Amino acid sequence: MTGHDALFIDTGAFIALAHGDDRHHRLAAEFFSALGSGVKRLTTELVIAESYTWLRYKTGYLSAARFLDSVEGAVEEGYLHVHYPDPALDRRARQALRRFRDQDLSYTDAVSLALLDDLPRSVVVFGFDHHFTLIGRTLVPEHVD
Repeated sequence: MTGHDALFIDTGAFIALAHGDDRHHRLAAEFFSALGSGVKRLTTELVIAESYTWLRYKTGYLSAARFLDSVEGAVEEGYLHVHYPDPALDRRARQALRRFRDQDLSYTDAVSLALLDDLPRSVVVFGFDHHFTLIGRTLVPEHVD
């Protein structure tokens, strides 16, 4: 990944990596496997919860449990940093929901947008949700739907 040293991983990327039938699976897997070890990977507790819930309801318990195990392993090995919402981030998320009330944002999206507002511009988003472009963030991998 050229020019970026940190990557925020969104729900769509986690689902695409975990679910072989996802339309973005191959693209996501190729992108993720090509990441250098020096790229810091970030996400939020809410993204993990949303990803687990989607996988649990759509693909079953085993797939969802494997996802949580992989997240736990990545955190323990230092490959993934998980941000946990605090009251200040919650306030900023609610502000984002009001600011972008014309968009179909989930609360998880709003927390992610609020967190990304605090992070350097060099942090790009690994995902497929156009909402991140609302705050000028770059989505990777580039794709055409």
